[in-house]
Amino acid sequence: MALMMAAGCGSAPNRDDAAANSGSAAGAESPVPAKFEMGQDPLAAAGIEDRQAFLEVFRTVKAAIAKDDMTEVANHILYPLKVNGADGKHRIQTRRDFIDQYKSIMTKEVRDAIANQDEESLFAYKQGVMIGSGELWFGASADSEQVIGLIAVNHDIGRK
Repeated sequence: MALMMAAGCGSAPNRDDAAANSGSAAGAESPVPAKFEMGQDPLAAAGIEDRQAFLEVFRTVKAAIAKDDMTEVANHILYPLKVNGADGKHRIQTRRDFIDQYKSIMTKEVRDAIANQDEESLFAYKQGVMIGSGELWFGASADSEQVIGLIAVNHDIGRK
């Protein structure tokens, strides 16, 4: 499976900004870390240590969103979830908050982005793994037993 690594696509200087911006990369820093250049798994750029674990979470969340299984989606979020849109930036702190706001967070555009995302064209960068044009971002915890999940939802991607 090949992952796309491209300079400037959906990148930003930190994880919060990656969730908020889908514009160009900050500075002249290369988005491809040295270990990727040496043949490592491209998911390592996003701090993902276990490719299979990531793919299992990605597939589970994709299927749950397709079924509108808000509880299953809520179980695969690294809280607080960043939700960014025309009305500003919000942080969803708990599963209950996410479930209560599911319909407004998981808009048709967001659901379409993950439905149309294939594993072969995932974009991994230091802020996470981007879905679609940045509608969703997955990330990983820094825990010794790494946890993988959704970290951000962006609305109004590509809209003026």
